[in-house]
Amino acid sequence: MRNFLSGLAEKNGRAARGCAALALAGGLMGGLAGCANTGLMQTKGISDSFVVNTDVESAYRRALEYIRVCDISRTHPYGQTYGTARDNDPSSDEGLFGLSADGSAKKNKPTQTALGRIRVFKVGEEAKILELFEAKGESIEPVTTRVTVTVLGTGLWDQAELAAAHKSIQSATPACRPLE
Repeated sequence: MRNFLSGLAEKNGRAARGCAALALAGGLMGGLAGCANTGLMQTKGISDSFVVNTDVESAYRRALEYIRVCDISRTHPYGQTYGTARDNDPSSDEGLFGLSADGSAKKNKPTQTALGRIRVFKVGEEAKILELFEAKGESIEPVTTRVTVTVLGTGLWDQAELAAAHKSIQSATPACRPLE
């Protein structure tokens, strides 16, 4: 958590640095006058954790596709737009394919030790995390990945969002929640 807050402070300047310092000192419970709401850094939110029968890279790509289709490319009420930030992208340097000893292409084993994290925020309020996706390898034989989705718990970031993300990542097909 400390590295995450430090990175956020570096990206968002002096005000975020002060808020991150207060957060580390345990002052989140109502004593942050002058600091912007930081969403899931400030609030526990609600979570859904489930196992997907695929490797970390595939689960991570499924989450990215869900976010792209359902959060970023979609028209939202009041013209709101959303963006993402990625931490610990599990994509390996050599990708899914490498070269075997004879020079032919071979498929690399999935990296199941990686932890991929994607943060969703409203554009213009990058420090306020609305949704967080984490993918962590669970087993190699059979290949499974534990995905944890956490949302703020208010507005569009509620149980219906969790259900849509779960269904989308399990099925590898984005299934957006209705916008009412």
